[in-house]
Amino acid sequence: MSDTTVTVTVGGSPLSAADRQSVRSVDIAEAMGAQTQVSVVVDVTVDDRSNWTSPLDALVAPFATFEVTLRRGEDTLVVPARATGLSWALQAGGSSTFTVAGLDASADLDRVERDRPWGDHSDAQIAQELLGPTARVGTTPTPDGSDAFTPHQRGTDWSFLRTLAARNDFDVYYTVENGTVVPVFDRVDPNAPPQTSLDLGYGALGGAASVQVQLVAGQRVEITYLPPGGDTPEVAADDGTGNAMGTQSLGGAVTVLRDQNDVSGKQPPDRSARVLAERSAFGADLSVTLNTPEMPLVRARRTVRVRGLGTLVSGLWLVKSVRHTVTQAGHTQALTLTRNALGDDAAAGAGGLLGAAAALAGAL
Repeated sequence: MSDTTVTVTVGGSPLSAADRQSVRSVDIAEAMGAQTQVSVVVDVTVDDRSNWTSPLDALVAPFATFEVTLRRGEDTLVVPARATGLSWALQAGGSSTFTVAGLDASADLDRVERDRPWGDHSDAQIAQELLGPTARVGTTPTPDGSDAFTPHQRGTDWSFLRTLAARNDFDVYYTVENGTVVPVFDRVDPNAPPQTSLDLGYGALGGAASVQVQLVAGQRVEITYLPPGGDTPEVAADDGTGNAMGTQSLGGAVTVLRDQNDVSGKQPPDRSARVLAERSAFGADLSVTLNTPEMPLVRARRTVRVRGLGTLVSGLWLVKSVRHTVTQAGHTQALTLTRNALGDDAAAGAGGLLGAAAALAGAL
């Protein structure tokens, strides 16, 4: 299958060489704020008693485990999956297929709803307990003893973790590092070093890139609250321009008034203002589909450096989602990138960011 190697493992063993020939396509969709989805389509065969069989028949059971691995150059994407859906397209005497759809290992935490208190645990402490000792967990505020941020859980562990992650501007997901499954509950850094560069436009990867920018989506958030033991309202504010990924932030275009009822659970007001404001600043999106032999294996939740689209659009972008589709004809990657600024820091060069920002303002 093109320059990408695909391995499908069922029952702890990779498909045999003969069974691999029956694989029609593999599809993996990674996205921020979502579970990774995977599907595998294989040919089915029929015997003289009309019994339809395929290499994936062992997965006809709820949450049956399988694994899909994509390798491209030195990069690898591994998804330990749980079967959640099946479909057959059967044609007597003709081409017939069987499709297994699944979710990543997070599906194990989404099977049982619970009703339980959490006392004075911080969000990070809750995540560590639910995800296990191998989880990578970021820092969250600790209750001061006068009240609990999250006194109660009602729902599955996964839905509860999603709520905790959203209010901290975190993401919660599973990844595989050096062959080990690692749960993650942490902030996605929009200014992390890029995983790769994408030379679009007239570059090596080419393709038709579509860019949309919401110029007035970025909010300055003002949260009115009563401090503990006080009777005079105070205001915590943030303009959302922190962690800008380019020379001109998209934060703070409008001002909105909020209170702590706009954030689930209880959080320090200044943190709530920052989370809401910075999240709103991600008003730029770039969509492109890669299918050239030179393309890298792109992963969601990491950054890429876009080049070749001019000083306004080029620069650091965060991979919001990526859908890998691998067939006998090749490998395509449908990407959606996002950022909270315009302008290319790298293009500022010796002139510095101030000069680049001035030039950008003149261009607008």
